[in-house]
Amino acid sequence: MRIRLIALGLVAVGRSLDAQDTTARRDTALLAPTIVTVTRTSQPLARAPFAIAVNGRDAIQGGRPGLGLDEALAAIPGVQVDNRFNYALGERISVRGAGARAQFGVRGVRVLLDGIPMTLADGQTSLNNVDVAQLARAEVIRGPASMLHGNAAGGVIQLDSDRAADVTAHPLGGEARFMTGSHGLERASATIAGNRPATDFTAGVSRLRFGGFRQWAYARNDHANVRFTRGVGGGTASLVANVVDYDGRNPGALSRALLTVSRDTAFQNNLFFRTGETGTQAQVGATWQRELGATSVSFATHGLQRTIENPIPNTIVAIDRVAGGARLGLERAVASVERSARIAAGAEVQLQHDDRRNFASDTSGWMTRVQAKRGTVTLDQRERVRNTGLFAQATAEASARLGLQGGVRWDHVAFRADDHLITGTNPDDSGDRAMSTVSPSVGVTWQAAPRAHLYANVSTAFETPTTSELANRESGEGGFNPDLGPQRSLSTEAGARGTLLAAGLVGTWDVSLYAARVRDALIPYQNSVGRTYYRNAAGTSNRGIEAAGSLLLPGGVGMRGAYTHTEARFDDYSVTTGTGTTVFDGLRVPGVAANRFEGTLSVHRGAAFVDLDTRVYSSVPVNDANSDRAPGYTLWGARLGARALRLGGMRATPTLAVQNLYDREYITAVTVNAFGARFFEPGPGRTFNAGVTIAY
Repeated sequence: MRIRLIALGLVAVGRSLDAQDTTARRDTALLAPTIVTVTRTSQPLARAPFAIAVNGRDAIQGGRPGLGLDEALAAIPGVQVDNRFNYALGERISVRGAGARAQFGVRGVRVLLDGIPMTLADGQTSLNNVDVAQLARAEVIRGPASMLHGNAAGGVIQLDSDRAADVTAHPLGGEARFMTGSHGLERASATIAGNRPATDFTAGVSRLRFGGFRQWAYARNDHANVRFTRGVGGGTASLVANVVDYDGRNPGALSRALLTVSRDTAFQNNLFFRTGETGTQAQVGATWQRELGATSVSFATHGLQRTIENPIPNTIVAIDRVAGGARLGLERAVASVERSARIAAGAEVQLQHDDRRNFASDTSGWMTRVQAKRGTVTLDQRERVRNTGLFAQATAEASARLGLQGGVRWDHVAFRADDHLITGTNPDDSGDRAMSTVSPSVGVTWQAAPRAHLYANVSTAFETPTTSELANRESGEGGFNPDLGPQRSLSTEAGARGTLLAAGLVGTWDVSLYAARVRDALIPYQNSVGRTYYRNAAGTSNRGIEAAGSLLLPGGVGMRGAYTHTEARFDDYSVTTGTGTTVFDGLRVPGVAANRFEGTLSVHRGAAFVDLDTRVYSSVPVNDANSDRAPGYTLWGARLGARALRLGGMRATPTLAVQNLYDREYITAVTVNAFGARFFEPGPGRTFNAGVTIAY
């Protein structure tokens, strides 16, 4: 009833505003062909033989606080984003179960920002430098894509930040944004943009402060970014640079007993050892593309420097990282009277150099300190990773209705550790690891009706352990874990997508079914002090169905929703310890919700809008034995605002939002196989935020 009353009140406010109705433009936008580039080539979504979803600027930014990628990836089926509201760990992102093992950062899912890989050579991804509030587009491949993107591509997320055309329609302009909200949320940003023929640039800065709803959960993020595009050498060149300085504290996961006492407390061990992460990162990337008749040449290069200080229980991990890479691609169009085709090939290399040192935590005088203090050096090693890839891909229109696409990629990932802590009792642990694979893929599309396409594909994914996962050895030795290997997956998928135009209704729909087999799946577990290690499970099976749709009704009313069913189970996995062997065959893979639904009901009246959001999750198993679960939950939220209100020569967009409208208690994320049954990371209660965007 409260939701209905809020909706009626906000709609009444919208009706009172006198502005041009935008329904016709939204109809046109839905029916216009969607062009995607996450497949490494520019092609209509309808002709892509993969499950791909796209979120635009309005869906990402409309009234949202910009605290996590769960906002940018909302209502995309197959994608589970668990926002921990913990900037020391980041969101846990899984695509059809890939990446569910991540205890911090992103694993098993490849991420790109403005065309530059955020995923490093070893497969790990840190997203501290992604300013969610500035994102304008997200494209997602929901399934294995190593043929297209190489290592750790169990799914692919391509993010694009605001460009000049998004920010202003004038030669020079920009935006200023201000937001405040519950739990000490403060966000401010400023963007300036220029847009001229053959040239555009966007530059911005942002500042985020968030106190967090739990003890020891404060976060600070400061961003600066530049994006510049212009014609160079007969082609188009782009330069992207971003810098971030951040500080996030980690309150840790809780057991059921601790949740009962207080949901907003921190685990005492995390307080004692001052756990969290501080860091700085500077990244720059450049791309150049030119058409030479029927041939297109593209070149991209990038580099980054990152410094991390990461206190965890008993240990402080310090990493100085330098990484980068380059990609060269050639694409040629081949056309005849009856059919056309495109052939692409190229090479890619990524390098990663980590200077890793571990220190014992110095706990003397800890009660008077905010930050952890370094003690004795326990690990000192240099880690080198080189990922080399060669790829070839072809797409062809066998007829006006039949499209074919296939390709293959070879990847070789070489790891090297040089031990710099060698004593009489600590031998040299230097060593090498090398992992390689061939990743093929083939797909087909069929236009079954004027507004409906069918597609199917067989795809593969290859994922190495990251350097952090290889270096963390329960024995305490240096070097790399010799028993931890890569995981590989093979997926078969079929789906259909289309648009609807009938009886005054305009909509889109998408449904897909898949089955995947994962060999040597990487599984996390914790020791008695809460440090995470990894082992391989012989095999898991993932099957599922995904459905998504959007619908525009007369009068400016719109609906959008996505449903996901994921059946992820162990089918060949056992663990032997001193007490015997435990078999987990048939049990669910922890960290994956079997059923999820996300939906939005939108009402647009003139310049005003009201969005009602809902998110429904089923229970989530928290360990390999499935002996406990995070309970399922349903959350509601509301967002409202007014677009482009005139203030002299400026335009203002005020917004107001409430999340978790009914103040439900829920678990926002789980720590898989946590020691001491500390599996649960609670989510915040009812929260509010209000903001305004001023375009000038």
